[in-house]
Parts: sequence; C-alpha cells; structure tokens
Amino acid sequence: MEKTSLFDRTYNRIVKRRERILDGKVNCIPWGLPRFEESSPGIEQGKYYLVSANQKVGKTQIADWLFLYNVIQQIIDNGLNIRLKIFYFTLEMSKEEKMLSCFANILYVKEGIRINPTDLKSTRATKVLSEEVLEILVKYRPYFKKIEEIVEFVDDIRHGFGMYNLVREYALANGTIHKRKIEIDGKVTEVEDYYEPNDPDEYVMIMIDHISLISPEKRNGLQLSLHESISLLSSDYLIKLRNRFNYIPVVIQQQAAAQEGIENKKANKLKPSMDGLGDNKLTGRDANVMLGLFSPFRHEIPDYYGYDITQFKDNIRFLEIMGSRDGGAGTICPLYFDGAANYFKELPRPDEREQIKKVYDFLKTIKK
Repeated sequence: MEKTSLFDRTYNRIVKRRERILDGKVNCIPWGLPRFEESSPGIEQGKYYLVSANQKVGKTQIADWLFLYNVIQQIIDNGLNIRLKIFYFTLEMSKEEKMLSCFANILYVKEGIRINPTDLKSTRATKVLSEEVLEILVKYRPYFKKIEEIVEFVDDIRHGFGMYNLVREYALANGTIHKRKIEIDGKVTEVEDYYEPNDPDEYVMIMIDHISLISPEKRNGLQLSLHESISLLSSDYLIKLRNRFNYIPVVIQQQAAAQEGIENKKANKLKPSMDGLGDNKLTGRDANVMLGLFSPFRHEIPDYYGYDITQFKDNIRFLEIMGSRDGGAGTICPLYFDGAANYFKELPRPDEREQIKKVYDFLKTIKK
C-alpha cells in the first residue's frame, strides 16, 4: 500500500470530517449534557481525558457516566453509528462489582427502580432482592451482553506495561503500522511512521480507575516508585496509544488529601485542581482535557452558583473543565447526582424558576 505524506493525511482528515457532518454523522460522542457541550462538544478520538475529585465525591461515578453509560446508551438506544471498544482497567474493584454497578444504573434509567449494588447482592437479611427485580434483569440480558461485547473489564493487570501491551496487541490486530527508513550513523533502519486502522471510525478507550492504584514497575532491574510508575504509564504508554493509534485514554485520579485541608479551606481553594492531583501532578500536563467534580455539600456550603445546597444536600455535583488544550477551561456544569444508581443529569439554570422548582419538589419526594 502506497504511503501518503503527513500533509495529505492531515488535509484529507479535515475534509473527511467536514463531509461527515454534512452527511449527518458525528465527529465526537456527545456528553449528553447540552449546555456543557457548548464548551466541550464531546469525546473525541486521539484525546487524553483526566477525571479528578476528592475521595468519596464520585470521580469513578462521573467517569462511568460520561465515558461508559452515556456512550453505550447512545449506541444501543439512540442508534449512534460508531464502533466502540473500551478497555476498562478496574483497579479498585473486581469486574463482577463493576457489572453490579451497571445493573444498578440500567434498573434506574430504564425502569425507575432505585437500588444500590449492596442491596442487589441481598447483603442485609431484612432486604432480600425481589424476584421482580431478578426478572427485570433477565429482560435486559441482551443489553448487558452488548455491554460485554463493547467493554473488556480487566482486573488482573495492574502495571502500566501490561496495560500498554494488551491495548497495543488489539491495535495491531485491527490495523496496520506503516514504516519508513531513516539513516542513523550511516546505517539505514526502519522505524514506525504512522498507523492506519481498519475502521477509522472506531473509538477505542483505555479507562484506568484509578491511576494511583497501579503496581510500581521495574526498569533496568530497579524498582520504580509509584510517582515514577505513574509518569511512565501516563507520559510514555498512554501518550503512545493516543498519538500512534488515535486512542482515547481516560484516567481517573484522586486529589491529594491536602486539597481539603485547613489552609485550602481558609483560602477557599477546595475545588479539584491540577496542583491538587494526588501522587503525581504531571498527568495533568499529559491530558488534553481535565475534568473535576466538586461537592459543595461536603463542605457545608449553603449556596453555590445560585443553587440551594440545603435542599440538594448530597444530590448535587459540579463538573468543571479544569484545563483543556482546545479552550473551555473554567466551564462549570451543575448536575443532579444519585450515587446509588450512578446517575447524573444536567440541572436547569438557577434563574429558570419553573424548572428549578420542579427539581426542588422532586428532591422532597426522594428524601421522605
């Protein structure tokens, strides 16, 4: 196959992307958050996303909602015509626990049944799972089979090189690496030039939850620290997968405990930030888009951006673009949050009185 020049590949790409929009197709997967999409249209190929929050605020839940449930529902329910493959390195829980979270989400979104993973497992003798819920889950078996086709939950690989190898093998099986010859010290050798996928429209994500739980690696016989291992995974392996294959790394990273310390409270700097990233701040430099999630209720803030937190309590979160190479930094999206069902929904503006009153009335019903 004849190689094409860098100029031709880049030019042809923007022409094709223009034609796709004119043909009614998409060049990104929408977030499912209409106002937020005005600043950030959606998930794009070849972009590295970092999601961060303080402990127990919902960093995994928001990442799952944006990059897993939202995308799969658009494909299955809305007919979004793309191929999707997700490698989900679930370092915090087993793949079975991850599927339980999927069960809870689908039961709520599809049937309005609010039940958390703990109760799905009949953990309490006084709260045994009903046969009705079991029958509903069976009804959605084809839905969950589709999830299993799309998502490969990986809970037995914890080091960066293993993650890189698994995803690279997939890339080589689903495309071609073109090479070019270069001369070094009078010797001609072949190096990788560019990758051509079999399906240019396929979206491949590499989700890691969360990056501080990876196993430290060895290099040249020396044990690397956690900080060094995170740098190797982010700046080497994930950047290669993004740049070479146009894949989409999605890293979940906790904020350092000091981010919620006394000094930060005094300075009113409680929101997630690049400086607050735990264990290694350099990941923020690698990411194309950094997303942060904040809970004002956690800090006893009564009013936040015009929303009455005393009514929402723990059922509100604020999603913010902490940084982006394409602009939009500082954009904030208020979200209704239900942790049991792993569910988020963009809230009306606080000055949209009728709509926001309906939300406050709804909150009263769920808190009875």
